[in-house]
Amino acid sequence: MDSDERSSTMDAAAADTPADREFPAMCVGPPHYPVDVVLSLRREGTARLLRTLRSHQVLPALLHPWGSGEAYRSLLREPDSLSLLDVPDGAVTDDLVQRVHVLSALSSVVVLTPGHIDSVDLLRAGAVNVLPRDMPPLELAGRLTAERRWLGTSTRPRGRRVSALPQQVSRPRQLSQGILLDVLLSSVRPWCCHDLCLLLGTARAPMSRRALQARMIRLGERLTPYGLSVTSTVQWGRTTYTGISGWSGGNDTRPPAF
Repeated sequence: MDSDERSSTMDAAAADTPADREFPAMCVGPPHYPVDVVLSLRREGTARLLRTLRSHQVLPALLHPWGSGEAYRSLLREPDSLSLLDVPDGAVTDDLVQRVHVLSALSSVVVLTPGHIDSVDLLRAGAVNVLPRDMPPLELAGRLTAERRWLGTSTRPRGRRVSALPQQVSRPRQLSQGILLDVLLSSVRPWCCHDLCLLLGTARAPMSRRALQARMIRLGERLTPYGLSVTSTVQWGRTTYTGISGWSGGNDTRPPAF
């Protein structure tokens, strides 16, 4: 077990994913930071980066591992959120393009990479910028500030739909279930099962399809009493989730047993 896995644990009642158990629950930094959330594919390298840039006030002081429910929840709360995906030396990068693709559904993404990683595929996958990690701190701080300024003046839609559960339906108490629900409610595009497994897994490995299916079944069971369901299609062995549907407007106001 390496230092990433030994780092810390989250409140077991708040999350049930391996990624959420690796790190403590963290809140997004103050709103004046240009970057809302820092996600790391290797904690130690990102921690050094945060210390280096601390005096420039561009990054929140706390970092999140890939798969952190706290990080995703913070990004989903803001229509124009900006995340920084840090890829230190030694991080697993085989599926980096796909990670950028799925994260870009939740926020605008700037990727920090070692010099040997080509930026073209990452930009095509949805990154708004790809920057080298060895850039001088002052220049990196300036570029991140410029990205936030661009987001503030751009009229580009974020691709979110306005969708909310009826007031009668209580939100899940479990963080992992709540994040899954928020992802299905907020994204305008369908979610392939492989993309969701990658989003909800760890920096080392995606969640298994069996675990995702079990989580979807539990979520569906809690929504069914209210005429709601997780909508999905299956084709060629691939399941695609398109959202939450079926609200019938019934009179039963009892909250589900989340």
